Amino acid sequence: MKLFAKYSRVNIVASVLALLVGSVVYYFSVRYVLIKELEDTLKVEEAEILDHIATHDQLPQPANYRDQKINYEPAASAIDRKFYHTEKPETHHKGKEPYRELAFSVKVKGQLYTVFVAKSEEETEDLLELIMLITAGMILLLLGTLFLANRLLLRRLWRPFYETLDSIRQFNLSTRQLLPTRATDTEEFKDLNAAVQQMTAKILKDYEMLKNFTDNASHEMQTPLAIINSKLDLLIQDTTLGERHHQPVQAMYDAISRLRQLNQSLLLLMKIENNQFAYTEPVDISLLIKEKLTQLEDPLKDRRLTLRTDLHPLQLPINGYLADILLNNLLLNAIRHNQEDGSVEILLRGRSLRVSNTGPVLGFDPATIFNRFTKGMHSGGTGLGLAIVKQICDNYQFPLSYRYINNMHVIEVQFPENLIQNFDRMSD
Repeated sequence: MKLFAKYSRVNIVASVLALLVGSVVYYFSVRYVLIKELEDTLKVEEAEILDHIATHDQLPQPANYRDQKINYEPAASAIDRKFYHTEKPETHHKGKEPYRELAFSVKVKGQLYTVFVAKSEEETEDLLELIMLITAGMILLLLGTLFLANRLLLRRLWRPFYETLDSIRQFNLSTRQLLPTRATDTEEFKDLNAAVQQMTAKILKDYEMLKNFTDNASHEMQTPLAIINSKLDLLIQDTTLGERHHQPVQAMYDAISRLRQLNQSLLLLMKIENNQFAYTEPVDISLLIKEKLTQLEDPLKDRRLTLRTDLHPLQLPINGYLADILLNNLLLNAIRHNQEDGSVEILLRGRSLRVSNTGPVLGFDPATIFNRFTKGMHSGGTGLGLAIVKQICDNYQFPLSYRYINNMHVIEVQFPENLIQNFDRMSD
């Protein structure tokens, strides 16, 4: 959930709860005030009755009006003066109406009487209902105004934040440019933009330093490796070298060859991660596979592998060098990790490329097969072949998967349909 939506929801819920609690308190407060007014009216009637008795030494006439009733009842003893709610039948309609009643004792000509003075609460209830309806309307108006303010005003206030967030998403090291930020008068967003600018500047500086170091280190390593390799070539070809020296020299020669290959693979991974192969061109995948298979005929024959292919035409917008590396690593992996007299299957159909090879179950977790330096027990490679395949696929957002079915290791690359369709439209 977005921060804007979460804030709006919390704000509205808190406002509703506050208004509900306030409405309940407001209702009982207004009701208390109106009841007190009724009691004041009853006190006035009480005072008039007592004044009439004091003047005329007799009870006033009973009253039975629509909104007021006065009754007298003889009593054996005096009662405490009190207010209470009661209901009385009405003659103008069936049913009963609520009344606020005052009961007190008086003595007339030596006889005790209980006086009941009642005032109808109907007008009070009607007035209270009208007040609450007006209050409810004001609450709804307030909530509506608050909702519109959150939707319109707050969205506008948060716009610089979302623009900065979009700039961060689009940030690319290969462009060597700082993030563009929009001017704002909000202090917090100014601080955010300044922090983002500072962060991206440091990232670019660190990236340049790392890139230069890697390029220089890789370049400088090539010369001593080439010298060592050439000297070992001479040693191997030296006829005066004894048999007991030949084997260690050959081992050093193989180690140097693997070190050169490892250096080149790591450098390639770094360049792919840094998006240094941004240029794309139309590449015929089926034709490129056929070319690679022609180059790999000797390894296939040496291990007596049966090759089965089903290649449908497919063109992709991809860097030609990376496409060559991708297919080369997939095919070499299927040959190196195969078994004698095994088979290799290459299927290029629709939007997927599937490379399968025979072989025993993996001796490690299949989930780590595309991790760097993950390789089988009998592998002579660097452990970076499938890691490079994974990096290329991630660079172009090609889904990559591995599974083991019917004694076959299956690696499949999916090509997004929208990429192919957009490329076809551009070609047309």
